[in-house]
Amino acid sequence: MKVSNISLTSAELGSIWASYMQESGSLPLLKYFLQKVEDTDVQPIVNKAVVFSEEHLNDLTSIFKSEGHEVPRGYSKEDVDVDAPKLYSDIFVLHFLKNLGKNGVSANGLSLSSSTREDIRALYLRFLQHSIEIEEETKSMMLSKGIYVRPPVMENKHKLNFIQKEAFLRGWFGERRTLTADEIAHIFMNYQNNVLGKALLTGFAQTAQDKKVKKYLLRGIELATDIVDTLRLLFEESSLPVPMTWDAGITDVTTPVFSDQLMMFLNNSLSAVSLANMGGSLALSMRRDIATKYLNRIKDIALYAEDGFELMINYGWMERPPQVIDRDHLLKK
Repeated sequence: MKVSNISLTSAELGSIWASYMQESGSLPLLKYFLQKVEDTDVQPIVNKAVVFSEEHLNDLTSIFKSEGHEVPRGYSKEDVDVDAPKLYSDIFVLHFLKNLGKNGVSANGLSLSSSTREDIRALYLRFLQHSIEIEEETKSMMLSKGIYVRPPVMENKHKLNFIQKEAFLRGWFGERRTLTADEIAHIFMNYQNNVLGKALLTGFAQTAQDKKVKKYLLRGIELATDIVDTLRLLFEESSLPVPMTWDAGITDVTTPVFSDQLMMFLNNSLSAVSLANMGGSLALSMRRDIATKYLNRIKDIALYAEDGFELMINYGWMERPPQVIDRDHLLKK
């Protein structure tokens, strides 16, 4: 990879650090899935995700070294036992891959738009293309197998019209309007994300070794369940079918599969994605009661995430991201 002699901006350094941590955290799961997946249709997609992730880590490592920065420790094969019994079904693996691709599209797209150096832009353009490829292949596979969960369909045809009354924003008193298409899309997205998160954490909680980590993961399952129930009611109140959930296929395995440190990192990553998604959903929800629901959930997730960070810090598991020089500290020293 061609390296530039122009220094990295703070946005670029922050992006490559976050990308390294996320890729190194996902790779142990992908290698475990590749070892355990039985469906011959699914194996090639998992293998492609592994190849992409390894390629990304090599490129990011080269940038750190060429710029004189220490390479993050991240996560490795030491954080997974690929010979452990199968914990997740092949259906879950497909849902995980689709979500991995979707999150990659969002994160890599943001990193691309915030980068200015030519080599970093080229890097994230390639990462973005890889994420799109994984998401598209996974989606096509799920559709062919009849396991892809579609958002609700709106039967009525849209007609050009303008909002005449402020009651359109109302949600607490009087007659509530039905949901807009955009609100439905965001409720569906958050619903699906929490269904996946609940399934992932169920497997983590079953195999966690540390009591505090296990307790924290169980709390995450309760939070995800509560969010799913809240969003389900919004569909029902507008006479929309509640999206079907898929069989997570969590086995009864209780022996260690992933390190507690890796599971905590991935859980915190889920919390960060959830906060970002709900923040975007809040901005696009015009009904006041829905906006309030998102605000309350953002508060709950933020408090949960903060406790997760504190737990990782107390155990010495949390790597420090790149920071600016502390001039005050240097002067006092």
